[in-house]
Amino acid sequence: MEVFTCSMLLHWLDGAVVRLQQGRSFPSCTGGIRLLDGSEEPLGPAFLYLGEPDTAAHAIASGRLSEEGALIVSSAGKTVWEGRELPRHVTLVETGLSLAPLYNRLQESLHRFFQWKSQMQEAVYTNSGVQELLDRTSAVLPATLLLLNPGYKRMAAVYDPQVTDHVAQEVRSCGYLSFDTIQSTRRQTPLRGGKGKGFVEFVSAENQNYVVIRDIIYQDTLAARLLVIRSSVQPDQYCSDLAEIAAGYLSQFMFSNQGVDYNSNAAFGSLVSDLIEFRLTEPEELEQRLKQIQLAVRRYYHTMIVSFGDKPDLESIPWNYIISLLEHIFPFCNATTYRGEILLIIRKTKKGHRPRYNEAALEQLLERYNGKAAFGNFSEFLTSMPAMYYQTKSALRLGQVLDPDKRVYVYEDYSMYQVVEMAAQMLRQEMGSRNIVHLCHPALIAMVMDDKRTGGNLTDVLYEYLCCERNAALAAKRLYIHRNTMLYKIRKIEDIIGQSLDDPSLRERLLFSYRVLEYMRRYCREDILLLKRNRTEKKDGAEQGRE
Repeated sequence: MEVFTCSMLLHWLDGAVVRLQQGRSFPSCTGGIRLLDGSEEPLGPAFLYLGEPDTAAHAIASGRLSEEGALIVSSAGKTVWEGRELPRHVTLVETGLSLAPLYNRLQESLHRFFQWKSQMQEAVYTNSGVQELLDRTSAVLPATLLLLNPGYKRMAAVYDPQVTDHVAQEVRSCGYLSFDTIQSTRRQTPLRGGKGKGFVEFVSAENQNYVVIRDIIYQDTLAARLLVIRSSVQPDQYCSDLAEIAAGYLSQFMFSNQGVDYNSNAAFGSLVSDLIEFRLTEPEELEQRLKQIQLAVRRYYHTMIVSFGDKPDLESIPWNYIISLLEHIFPFCNATTYRGEILLIIRKTKKGHRPRYNEAALEQLLERYNGKAAFGNFSEFLTSMPAMYYQTKSALRLGQVLDPDKRVYVYEDYSMYQVVEMAAQMLRQEMGSRNIVHLCHPALIAMVMDDKRTGGNLTDVLYEYLCCERNAALAAKRLYIHRNTMLYKIRKIEDIIGQSLDDPSLRERLLFSYRVLEYMRRYCREDILLLKRNRTEKKDGAEQGRE
C-alpha cells in the first residue's frame, strides 16, 4: 500500500479540480509541500509541488519532474499545457483555486493525514489493541467499522450513527454473524475485487450501503476481516484506500504483538479459541458457527495437543507439514494451532478412554521434531472443550516431568496426580503450607519410614500388589521376586497397617496415598520425610518457646 494516493488528493480538493491527468505512479509526500520556482532543480518524489500555470509548464518542459512526481496547479482558468499532450508519466491536477487557498487546504489536509498515520503507528507500538485502532480509523473514515475473526465473530467495532445496516446490527446485538447472513454476504455482486484478491466491494442489496471487506492475511491464512460500511451506493476510492491502510495497521498489530497462530483451518481455529476462552457459550451461536466448518467429529471426540517445548523456535517448525502428517495418522480430525501448540480434536470410534491410532508413526513424527503429545479424555459436547483442553494440558505438563523419556501421554495415567495437585493448591491457599503429607494414610508413612530405616521396598511392593488386584503371582513377576517372598512381605505390610487388605476402602486410600508420595517425590522433587521432620521440629520449637 502506498503511503499517499491520488484519491486522497482529489478528496481534499473536492469541488476545486478542473483537470486531472494521473501519471504512472504517485509521490510519497513524506517531505511535505513545496512551491514551484523557476530554478532547474529536479523535482523529487518526496514532495507535493504547487505552482501557477507558467512555472508548472516550465517544470514539465524542462524535464524536472520525476516519474513519481506530481504537480498541483492554481490555474485560475488558465490551462498549463494548452493544445499539447502531456508526457504520460506526469501527474497534473489543475484547480480553480488561487495559490494561497490551495496551499493552505493541502497543507492542513496532508498534516492531518500524516498525524493520523503517526497515531495509528503509535497504537501498534504501544499495544493499544484493535479497538483503539478502529477508534482512530473512524476519526478519518466516516463509516461503520467491523473487525471480525475468521468465524465472523466481533473482535472490535465502531458504529456510525448515520449508517443503518442489518449486518452491523446483527454483529452489534449478537456479537457474530449467523450462517444465513454470511452466505447472503458472500452472494453479493462485487463491484471491485473478489475471490482471491484480498478484498471485495459491493452495494448491499438489503440496505443499499457501500461495503468494503478487507482480508487480513498471515502466511496465506485468513486471520481477520475488516468491514467498512458506508451509507452510500457510490464507490469512493478515498475510503477504499483508507480501509487498505487501516487493514495494514491492524495486520501489523496482530502479527507483531498478539502473534496470530498458524493454522490449517482458520474458522476451526477461531472456534476452538473462542470455546477454550469462554467467548462461545451459547448453543445457538455454536450451531451457527458449526455450519461454517466441516467437522470430522460425529459424536464423541478426544482432544490432543502436540508441543515443541516451553520456548520453541516457532519460525523453524514446519507447522503445515506437521499438521498434514498428523491428519494422515488421525484421518478423522480437525487440526489448528493454539498458543504455540498444535491442537486436534479426533473422532472417537471405539469404546475405551485410550484413542486408537498408528502409535509408531506418531512416535516417529514426534522424535523427528522433538515434540511431545498428550491426549485428554473423550467427550460428547464441544462446550466441554475448556475442560478437555485443561485435562490435556495437565497430562502434558505432568507427564513430561514424571515420565520425561516418553513422548505420548494419556490423561488417565496422570489424572490422580492432578487430583493431588489440586489438593496441594487448596492447601497452599487455605493454610499457606506446601506439605501434603497429611493426605496420606498414616500406615503408608510408617512403611516409608521402615523402608528408609531397613533399605526395604515395602511401599513399592504394596503398590504393585494393589495395582495387580492382589494377584500375588503377577505382582511378584513384575517385581522379579518369588511368590513366597511376595506373600511374606504382604503379611509384614498388614502387620504394620494393623488391618487386612481385604477392605476395599483401605486399598483405595492406600493407592491414593502412594500417588501423593509419587507426586511429591517425582514431580515436586521433595522428600516427604524431610518435610515431616521439619514440620515436627518447628512445632517442638514453638512449644518450647511458649514454655
